Parts: sequence; structure tokens; C-alpha cells
Amino acid sequence: MNLLPRPFRSRSTGLALATIGALTLACGAAFAQTAPPTASAPQQLTARMVAQKSAEVPTASGTAAADNPAIRQTIRDINPNAVVRTIDQMPIQGLKRVVADSTVVYVTDDGRYLLYGVLLDTVTHRNLTDEALGEARKDLLRTIPAEDKIIFSPKDPKYTVTIFTDTSCHYCQLLHKSIKGYLDAGIRIEYVPFPRGGLESPELAKMKSVWCSSDRAKAYELAIAGQQVPATNCSRAGEVEKMYDLGDKLGIEGTPAIFDQTGRQLGGFLPPAAMVSKLAGSDKATARAAGTQEPAPAAQAKSP
Repeated sequence: MNLLPRPFRSRSTGLALATIGALTLACGAAFAQTAPPTASAPQQLTARMVAQKSAEVPTASGTAAADNPAIRQTIRDINPNAVVRTIDQMPIQGLKRVVADSTVVYVTDDGRYLLYGVLLDTVTHRNLTDEALGEARKDLLRTIPAEDKIIFSPKDPKYTVTIFTDTSCHYCQLLHKSIKGYLDAGIRIEYVPFPRGGLESPELAKMKSVWCSSDRAKAYELAIAGQQVPATNCSRAGEVEKMYDLGDKLGIEGTPAIFDQTGRQLGGFLPPAAMVSKLAGSDKATARAAGTQEPAPAAQAKSP
């Protein structure tokens, strides 16, 4: 799951709003069920100190290895269920970068102080936090089996996006109405189920019926258009719940949640031309991070 348990996360924030003992974490605005978002926390060019843990936390030396027991204990205290993926030394002495599920934080070697925000390299103009976050998300997205997706693809796709969708979501419906525009723009759409109301919501059963259909693409188009899909169940139905849990790890708070192949989250609903623009910008950012020449801009698609 996300570093912060769902009960402590507000649907009015992009990643988290939590109070756990003396610890408070907060970040930018959400995209859930809204039009395309404005600048998010990673674009605010600031990192704020958000907490001071108890002085009882064991102290580790400044030369401690990156796999730091005190830091792991700090993360466990925040969320016992969070999976620490990496602990990496940063250029700042005494500070480690921690990736837990798909959350990036910075913690001092003794585990006492935690920074939640953005780390920028002012020489290379790279957003180091976004890069780490993208890698974590990319790894999680790679775990989704192809058979658990509903795919709409042009013959020779230029881009591929993974979209966490809910068939009752207005903006998901609006997005799929433009499916021809995305395909004409060379975008391969891979849908993954995410019943945004949770595993007790009525939408869960409908999405299970879609994913159990012998023709899932047709069933999805019926459901997203508000039409009835014959109720059915199968062994694949459990994958809907698994994908919901994966979305939780990714920090998804609403639908549609769109990710490119680098793990970058593009936001909520985007018309075809806007999505192409975002994807082309992601290519440029990836090239800058790799120190290679930026690719030529992709052709703009016409909005339907």
C-alpha cells in the first residue's frame, strides 16, 4: 500500500494528508474526478520539513550503510504495511532517500527527521524526486499481467499508457468517447480496473463482470456507455481486487489515473492532443535525465 494508510489519506490531496502521532504529511491538489490538474507538489520547487520524531529513535552513525535499521524503523512507525523498496545515499551528508511503495521521502541517518517534498539538482535542472518516483511506479506497473488489461491499440503505437479506470466515472466515460482520437494519435490504451468507491462499492461487481466477459473490450464499451453487462463471475474476478490494491500502492485517489511507460503520472482526463503533448514532454524529461539528445516532438493529434 501507499506509505500512508488509506484511512489517513484525504481524497482532496494528491498523495496524502495524514496525522500519525506527532507526524503530519501533506501534499498538493488531487486530480480525482476532475478536469486536468494544475501544478502538483513536485512542481512547487520546495521541500518542507514535515515532522520531528521522538528523540527515542535509535541513532545511527553518519557513515551508516544505506540499508539503515533506524530509517526502516521510522517507516514502520509511520505505516507498518509499507514496503521499503530502496534506501539510497544522497549528495547531502547524513540524508537518505527512501522509496516506500510509490512514495519518496528523505530521512536523516538517525531516523529522527523526515523531509517530504522535492529535491532538485540546480545544476542539471533535474527533479530527482520525480525520477525516483517514476522508477518506483514503473516497477509496480510492470507487475500487471497483460491478460489483466483491456487493450485498445493502433497498428503501430508511438506511445503506451496505463489507465486505471472505473466504468461509473464520468471522466473515464468522457475519455473513452474519444478512443478513436487516441488511437489516431498513435496512443495504445491499456485499461486496468480500479473501482474508486472501494471493494465494498456496487461498481466492483460490474467491473468483475466486464473482466470476466469472453469479449472484455466489447463488455467494457457497453459498461462505460452506461449499458448493462450480463452479471458473471470467474477466476479472473479476483484480479479486479488485486488491481485495486496495486492502485492503492501507487497512491491513486481517483479515476482516470493515467501513467506513461516511464512511470510518470500524467494526471486525470486528457483530450488526445493534450495527452500527446504530455507524452512528448515525458520523452524530453527522460532524455534529460539520461543525458541524451531529446527526441523530436511528436505530431499533435486533432481533438475529436
